[in-house]
Amino acid sequence: MHRIRRELAPMRTIMSMEDGEWQFWAPREEVSPSYARIALDEGLQLEMSGAGKKGCYGSWHSRNIHIREKQNYAIQAEYQVSDVLHEHVSVYMIATWMDDEGTLLQRDYLELVEKNDEAWRTLQRTLDAPSRAAQLRLELTFRWSADGTVMWRNAQVQACEATTPRAVRVVTTYAKPTEDMDTNLKLMLDLLHMAGRHHPDIIVLTETFYEGFVQLPLVQRCQPIPGPLTEILSEQARALSSYILFTMYERDEGHIYNTAVLLDREGKIAGKYRKIHLPLYEAEMGVMPGNAHVVIDTDFGRMGILICHDQEFPESARVLALQGAEVIFIPTIGNGLLQTRARARDNGLHVVVAGCGGGANASRVIAPNGELIGYVQDQEMGVFAVDLNLDQRLYKYWLSVGPGNGEARSLFRKERRPDAYADLI
Repeated sequence: MHRIRRELAPMRTIMSMEDGEWQFWAPREEVSPSYARIALDEGLQLEMSGAGKKGCYGSWHSRNIHIREKQNYAIQAEYQVSDVLHEHVSVYMIATWMDDEGTLLQRDYLELVEKNDEAWRTLQRTLDAPSRAAQLRLELTFRWSADGTVMWRNAQVQACEATTPRAVRVVTTYAKPTEDMDTNLKLMLDLLHMAGRHHPDIIVLTETFYEGFVQLPLVQRCQPIPGPLTEILSEQARALSSYILFTMYERDEGHIYNTAVLLDREGKIAGKYRKIHLPLYEAEMGVMPGNAHVVIDTDFGRMGILICHDQEFPESARVLALQGAEVIFIPTIGNGLLQTRARARDNGLHVVVAGCGGGANASRVIAPNGELIGYVQDQEMGVFAVDLNLDQRLYKYWLSVGPGNGEARSLFRKERRPDAYADLI
């Protein structure tokens, strides 16, 4: 498979800031922010201020825009804040989709994509109108900031052509490592050969497959990066024109790390991640923990990496999601099926696991809703290949948004309350 790059499709503006016919809304008068329309030479701006009310909550609502079901729409607006302590919590924009009778169908948060030099932020998203949709309303919201002010401008909706969905063919692998490094290397090469028959975009190998079970002192099992093992696997990546993700014990000066290495289609090192959460036995071996989460841009999308024990800690998967990961890969020795299903569901992302123990499902692929897509069924040695649509959006009725459909991927990121628990982390 080869990547299809996104390009801007021709757009036709169907609503601009000036023709939005904006109406102010608040759930109750006692929590209503103060608000104002401000006409400037450069265009209309809409203001809301907390008015000293800690529980303030209000929105500017556009007119209901007539749209067509399944049509692609690019939606955006800009905002600027002052004295807002927790901007992530207090400011948001939602697209609300309705049928021709005004019945709610679906609601979508827009995403922060840019901050410019004047401190204006851009919220933007391109969305397909859901089935039966006939109307769209934009909602520019400010809440829970007694002393803050938000100013909105340049809200617009444009009809555009649909983009080609981005697909990635992933192959996860399974085999039982031995206590001999030469045997393990042969098994790795055999697995890559099996995986190559599926013409993958990326192949994932088990955690420290090469040296993890070898009964030698750790200092005799580790290598630098680049080094002999990376060179051998780089040749395979070039031959298969595929990304390869594997982990190894890395020696870097006086330290040893459990490191995931991503090789690109040309065999070059595209990135690496050092395992952050070390189980006690590994720490007592003298392994040094990493201290940085890593998201790597590839030609098929943005990928995050966790290693084994990392999957037990929901914070790491959430950090990768917040950094823009579109799929999370987990080379592991343990078989934490419950944990990896939870990490997928927590963040609305695909999760790809390459394990080596624990019976069925050890190497598997999990959908963003936490459901198991498939796994390597051969408990001696095998691969599982599947095409993942990175643009797939999975909705659930009554998920946060009321009697309509909500999408976990955006809801769970936007509705976090870091202001309530950040000091505890």
